[in-house]
Amino acid sequence: MPEKFLYDKTKIQNAKLNVWCAFPAVYNFAMSALGYLTVFKHIDSIADVYAERIYTDSNSTKLMLKDVDLITFSFSFELDYLGILKILEKYDIPFLAKDRIDDYPLIYAGGPVVSANPEPFAEFFDFIMIGDAEPDIEKIINILKDNKLKSKQEKLELLSDIEGVYIPKFKKEGYKVKKSSSKLNFCTASPILTENSFFPDTYIMEVERGCTQKCGFCLTSYINTPIRFSPLEEIIKKIDIGLKYTNKIALLGAIICAHPRIDDIAEYIIEKIDSGQEIEVTVSSLRADYVSDKVLEMLHKCGQKTATIAVEAGSERLRNIINKDLKTQDILTAVDKMVNQGFTGLKIYGILGLPKETYEDLDSFVNLCKEIKQKYKSFNIIPSFSTFVPKAHTPFQFAKREDTKTLEKKNEYIKKQFAKIGIKARTSSVKWDYIQSLLSRGSRELTPYLIEVYKQGGNIGAFKNVYKEFEKKGMLQNPDITALDEIDLNKELPWDFIEYPNNKEALKSEYKRLMAIN
Repeated sequence: MPEKFLYDKTKIQNAKLNVWCAFPAVYNFAMSALGYLTVFKHIDSIADVYAERIYTDSNSTKLMLKDVDLITFSFSFELDYLGILKILEKYDIPFLAKDRIDDYPLIYAGGPVVSANPEPFAEFFDFIMIGDAEPDIEKIINILKDNKLKSKQEKLELLSDIEGVYIPKFKKEGYKVKKSSSKLNFCTASPILTENSFFPDTYIMEVERGCTQKCGFCLTSYINTPIRFSPLEEIIKKIDIGLKYTNKIALLGAIICAHPRIDDIAEYIIEKIDSGQEIEVTVSSLRADYVSDKVLEMLHKCGQKTATIAVEAGSERLRNIINKDLKTQDILTAVDKMVNQGFTGLKIYGILGLPKETYEDLDSFVNLCKEIKQKYKSFNIIPSFSTFVPKAHTPFQFAKREDTKTLEKKNEYIKKQFAKIGIKARTSSVKWDYIQSLLSRGSRELTPYLIEVYKQGGNIGAFKNVYKEFEKKGMLQNPDITALDEIDLNKELPWDFIEYPNNKEALKSEYKRLMAIN
């Protein structure tokens, strides 16, 4: 499918720097990944730099590996590491930075996974960006361009002066990295559109970054601080640009409806629709107690019939423990508004195995949906559940995760209880969530293990079998210690060297406060 570029591509004859922008999955997923495409656009817009996109399903490239100076990786999910190793293997690039001589390109990673806890993956990369890429990507490129003939060591020493840049080989006792942060006085939006995308021909706009809620489990709330809202005039400008190329717009953000000008954004789109323009708008999710009639009117006029809200827990007690200040009445009121605006269904997200959860909390979730169903019999409710995964730099980084057998029982219980009221509940794989938990709280001890897992196929069986092999050889401790156990508040953690506004002492205090709630 042809690609539509929404920015001016500079034609270059003799590039001073050649870059592969790599995405650790297939092309159609990459073309819906706003962070990845934004980094590519920044690099591609530099006049004397040649940038090329590669994916796990790339079959050919214009550049030969010997001519590439830098490879960038977008790292959004823990299991993306499998795609990263697949790309490195495809081009015969050693997995570990220490095994790559100066003839190999520098390899860089950015994204939420490595911004939270890069340590299980750190040795794959020469350098890592902690935090937002926008403030420093051009700075990084210019340093590499101006010092192309210097050794890797010299280049890394120059890059280490940039705020947010982490050089794994330089890490020693006392090493600190401060998170890079942008002001977001702009609106990031899709620079390239294609029908051959997971969200076909959709113009994605990031209208805000971060979240005010500070739920105890939420990575976005703690690594994307402070919350930042794109200015209204920038959003309007980007809407107009997007509509020149497509009628599909997606508004992206963790708490979109908290934008102080959200009703003005909605009104601007409504006016265009009322004047005869056909527009489809989707949003990532809605916060039940922030949903306005104007936003629902806009979404319905744009063809949306099903809304999405994240409730996380069924009872107010448990929502208080996770610091989600959301009343049951707020959820019911939001549903009333949706029905009044003509919506016919609701996707509702929950998390099983949250700290201090009981079966009464699970029943409360079922009863909440039952109450909605009884009031609006034709209203379609689609509940989806994942299991709790403790994340670095959140208060619940210290929290216990329940064992696999217990969580699988909860999965089956919630599905049976929903089936009794005629609703089909969807649940995530507890075993894959366990692996995510292991990687999210792991250290460099895991690196050889991850490589061997990849070599043995990267499936659930490989994760389990390789751990048994490594445990027998005394190469790894029991994985449950990392993935499941509650962490001592005074224990030194692999990611403590990263400085965020919410420091470890603040996270300790918040964890103790939340765990004291009954």
